[in-house]
Amino acid sequence: MKKRSILFLTGIAAMSVLFGGTFTAEEASPGQITIGCGYVADNTNPVDSAWDLTSHGISEGIYMQDAQGNLVSRFVSDLERKDDLTWEATLTGTVKFSDGTDCDAQALADCMNYLQANNTMTNGTAGVVTFTAQDEDTLEIVTERATPVMSSLLAEWCNIVFKQDGEDFLYTGPYMVEKLDSGVSLELVPNPYYDDRAEDRSNVTLKVFRDAASMQLAFEGGEIDLMFGLTPEIADILSGEGFTVKDYDAGYQYFAFTNLLSGPMADPKVRQAINLVLDREEMTAALKGGRVANGIFAQYYSFAGEVEEITDVDAAAALLEEAGYAKNDAGIYEKDGEALSIHMITYSARADLPILMQLAASQLMKAGIESTTDVVDDIGAALEAGEYDVAFYAQHTAPSGEPSAFLNMALGEGGSRNYAAYQSDEVDELLTKMGETEPGEERDQLAKDIQAIVAEDLPIIYLVDPQWHVALSEKVADYVPYCGDYYVVNAELGL
Repeated sequence: MKKRSILFLTGIAAMSVLFGGTFTAEEASPGQITIGCGYVADNTNPVDSAWDLTSHGISEGIYMQDAQGNLVSRFVSDLERKDDLTWEATLTGTVKFSDGTDCDAQALADCMNYLQANNTMTNGTAGVVTFTAQDEDTLEIVTERATPVMSSLLAEWCNIVFKQDGEDFLYTGPYMVEKLDSGVSLELVPNPYYDDRAEDRSNVTLKVFRDAASMQLAFEGGEIDLMFGLTPEIADILSGEGFTVKDYDAGYQYFAFTNLLSGPMADPKVRQAINLVLDREEMTAALKGGRVANGIFAQYYSFAGEVEEITDVDAAAALLEEAGYAKNDAGIYEKDGEALSIHMITYSARADLPILMQLAASQLMKAGIESTTDVVDDIGAALEAGEYDVAFYAQHTAPSGEPSAFLNMALGEGGSRNYAAYQSDEVDELLTKMGETEPGEERDQLAKDIQAIVAEDLPIIYLVDPQWHVALSEKVADYVPYCGDYYVVNAELGL
């Protein structure tokens, strides 16, 4: 999926041995920038890889965030609401695909309607949206449900602009694919039709590493110019060695999905007890940065939550006793002769998450609660299958600069991130009201109210509002990361 979204490569935090062989500094030319990362897009399909393609600088949304967090558009000069469900976009008429063809109203209608039909995530904010070209430069947009934030809807990470070319896809971003070796590397060259600075841009290569230690060695050896996803320890080491390391608010949030459908977490008292046992201050100290989360969104947003997360092991014990648990002779909570054990999972693409999971396991054990932990290859598949009690997760929850997309996605009925089928009439009512309320204090308060309810029901456990780090070579010392890992390769990189 704003001061995020952005592309540190959703998993740059975990990197290692270069998949495709060695790469030496001598092979890099002055016109080449090499980025170390934990993954590259598996393919160039806009349904499969939308976030990745934008973070790699290949695709764009109709609206995108700039470095100051403002929504801007190369495509639209004017966006006007005609009635509750209808909007009209007047196009700039200046954007071209990477083959030089015009991106006109019909082209936008074709790709947006394709995404609406083939990616349910595009339906989260306003239901199914229909796009119709009125003429070459005018696009009509009709929503199933009212939304006051069409520009934000058009900035959602899944809504990228593309054109089918046989079995291939063409995009409009500042870079285009020269060679993609899935799981190994991605070679990019400037899109000659992006703007009049294309000839000044360097080529960019993204190289995949399996772990942060291997990436660190490559950076220290001059083999890569940008290293995202640094662990706190590596950030300290590189700073001490005199390298440029920049810290910034990630925009991402670290949180945990809970299994409401089966297992011990289906009991709200157990969820509340686990939430009270977790020590977020210890977590932020271990990560050497960030803040205790106060909701679903980064704290610099006007709609950030106002939840105060506390650690209270005694209160947790009282809740477990109310739920029928008691400590056995070994000091472990059990019920009907069966120990309370929490199965926790996460994934390695975000190096901070396994750290948080292991800390949680230690904190639970000290409180008399057993746990098992697992780092899975496919976190999405595990969540869909319900193979967890608590799943540690990272996501940029507001890459379009507004709250309703993720709230609908994670909490609304049938939402693509509502893995445990959470349902609350009160939340549903607030989500509907958000869809009818213009941006401003009232809408922000609705988002805060939802986050307060979530803190009680706990389909999501708030953990850490993180800070991230990026290491830069002299070649890219002026590079400024923003929007998490959503715009890692952007129009300014390589100039």
